[in-house]
Amino acid sequence: MKKFKFNKTNIYVSEKSDGNFRDRKNLERVKKELNLKEIFLPNQKHTNIVLNYNEDLTQPSDAVYTDKPAAAVGVLTADCIPLVLFNDNEISLIHAGWRGLLGGIVENAYKKFKDKSNIFAFIGPSIRGCCYEVCFDFINQLNISNDFFTISKDKYFVDLNKILKNKLEKLHVNVVYEIDECTKCGKNFFSYRNGNLEERILTLAFIEGE
Repeated sequence: MKKFKFNKTNIYVSEKSDGNFRDRKNLERVKKELNLKEIFLPNQKHTNIVLNYNEDLTQPSDAVYTDKPAAAVGVLTADCIPLVLFNDNEISLIHAGWRGLLGGIVENAYKKFKDKSNIFAFIGPSIRGCCYEVCFDFINQLNISNDFFTISKDKYFVDLNKILKNKLEKLHVNVVYEIDECTKCGKNFFSYRNGNLEERILTLAFIEGE
């Protein structure tokens, strides 16, 4: 797994070689390797709902917030954007597909923070504007700005990553790191559009304990 450290915040992102994290055995293996009691995962349904790590996570949600040291939160993705918002004392781990992204999940996750003065963002691997092909009706019905899609050979491509960064900029959240690889045309990560219908990437984060 790729490891990233920002002061007290630790972030891990799995690759294909780490296996499918829909498989509980792989989750248990990582918990043991990282000495974690639990990884709190949302019951992802493409919502804009953010829950605290200690709430009932069997209900639909697509982001988990924690302010407890050593309480690891995570999401599973295979083209959607895994986004970590964090400061030294708080984390929100977000699964941002187009429904959640356009529906306000980033803003809802931001609202959870007690200290909004210095929030940072880590953007994990996802399908990029080079490969996220949609039909014109998708763009028209969702009223997507010309700034966020391109047309190539009569095909329409939406850049969800650009939409995300626009939202972060409006919230005055600085992106400190980004895994700049498209899941579909890259080689290291699972992609739903490449036929990985059941396989999932794990992104997890936790604050170091005292």
